Amino acid sequence: MRTLLPRLSRRRWLGALLAVAPVPAQMTGTYFVDPSSPGAFASLTDATNALFAYGVAGPVEILIVPGSYTDSVFMPPIAGTSATSTVTFRAVGGPGTVSLQGSSGDTFFLLGLSSAHLHHIVFDGIDFTGAPGHAISATTYVEDIEIRNCSFAAGHQSNAVGETRHAVIVAASTGYERGWRVHHNRITLSPHTTRTSYGIHVSNGGNWEVHHNVFDLGGGDYGIWFVGNNGTEDRIYDNLFVGALNAGLGSTLVAAIRSDLANFENRIAHNTFALSLPADGCCIVTGGFLSGGNPVQNHIIGNVFEVTGSGAAIVVEGAAAVPQPFEANGNIYHCSGPAIGRIGTGIGSTSYSGLAAWQAATAQDGSSLAADPLLINPFGSPPDLRPQPGSPVTGLASGSPAFVTDDFVGRLRDASPDAGAYESTSFALYGAGCRGTGFLFPLIDQSGTVALGSTNFRLELTRGRGNAPAVLLAGFSREQSVAGPLPLSLGGTCNLLAAPDATVFTVTTGAGRASVPFAIPASPSWSGTDVFFQWAIVDPQSSSTYGLAVTAGGVLQL
Repeated sequence: MRTLLPRLSRRRWLGALLAVAPVPAQMTGTYFVDPSSPGAFASLTDATNALFAYGVAGPVEILIVPGSYTDSVFMPPIAGTSATSTVTFRAVGGPGTVSLQGSSGDTFFLLGLSSAHLHHIVFDGIDFTGAPGHAISATTYVEDIEIRNCSFAAGHQSNAVGETRHAVIVAASTGYERGWRVHHNRITLSPHTTRTSYGIHVSNGGNWEVHHNVFDLGGGDYGIWFVGNNGTEDRIYDNLFVGALNAGLGSTLVAAIRSDLANFENRIAHNTFALSLPADGCCIVTGGFLSGGNPVQNHIIGNVFEVTGSGAAIVVEGAAAVPQPFEANGNIYHCSGPAIGRIGTGIGSTSYSGLAAWQAATAQDGSSLAADPLLINPFGSPPDLRPQPGSPVTGLASGSPAFVTDDFVGRLRDASPDAGAYESTSFALYGAGCRGTGFLFPLIDQSGTVALGSTNFRLELTRGRGNAPAVLLAGFSREQSVAGPLPLSLGGTCNLLAAPDATVFTVTTGAGRASVPFAIPASPSWSGTDVFFQWAIVDPQSSSTYGLAVTAGGVLQL
């Protein structure tokens, strides 16, 4: 561990900066927060003050040793940060090892200036347990923040004078900052008390990516509220929304996602909602009819809406005019209340109880379904939002955005992805092959039934070199093999993409085809198993050092 810079108290950070002459070497590498070690920072505040005072000359990791901490950290701009010189605050033992309680206000307060933006800060694996304020809040000119693998408990309740929110993550932007990335977290809202409760509240933002999170609404008011982002796309996908919304706002809508007013071209895709909603509640609030040439406000594609209570899946704020300035398709609706959707202002809007009526009113959801998605236990404790075998979510998400490449647990999406946050049994492609004879890319595909117990499933090869030796590689990983980490270069543009735990040798036909059967075990113990495949063909015209042309990878997901 390198020698650390002197500790600076929060009250003395400005004086310490002025006293530094000349400025010592900038920080780079790994540092520790450990109150019991004399060679480490005693607190997160001390580490942050040092970063501000000295800046960075490369990537910096602030590793927090396991334990419980109480701190409220003020973070001004840090000189030298960039896409390659990030500052990461990481729980050294991973999620569940570092709990952080705010002491005197927000746990992290991020300050940006028009002349000095704060950017490229990462929070990784920290458990935020509560605060007399927000967990992470930011002023304008704060951008490129990443929050990953963290948990946020209920109990972030501000007592600041003039503050009207209880919120977990708050960002106030000008509309020109680069967006944040919030992913693989668990965010639990505080229940509504005297102030409106939010999970994420962003004003005038844009280019935010919120994905692979669990939002437990916990009696709060809004899981996510994006307001006024003025035409810059936000992406909300592969999230789970569970729990119940507050029923006490009366004439004001509450929602898991609210993205209306001056919000345009947002993508809300492949989320699964299992919510108990009051009459003034819904899963998504989107903007309604606006005159002039306004673009689509929200693209609501491939979501699962499992709703109990009196609320609706979607509320369109605005006039009931066709066509609506939003897009919806490939969704599945299972709502116990009086409406799938509503159009109008507030809770006095017009309700549409069936899918046919909703389709007629909006000219949307032409390929969507009104059916039970057959989730395993959507309202259990804990809830389980995975679809059961035979669920109608399979292959439903027509028009799925190209950036949705995997599901909530990392399974790859296939060519006809399922609605919701989970991808069920499927065969999906990944990576890229390399050219062989005739400058053609050999292709991997499958035929037969993809299911436990299938006896007609086969791995197919096309566009290979004719009458050539070929091998089908099969394994249980696309990240590691006996030869080393994957992908592994075979020379040129060719790469090994599947662990060769098993191999089958064959010879292609004159047309460059081959086919190998793979009987899928019927045992339920294979459920959840992924098997990775790749074809390699002997081909002297390949760029590979070994004279092999290879296909992309294919994964059988059971």
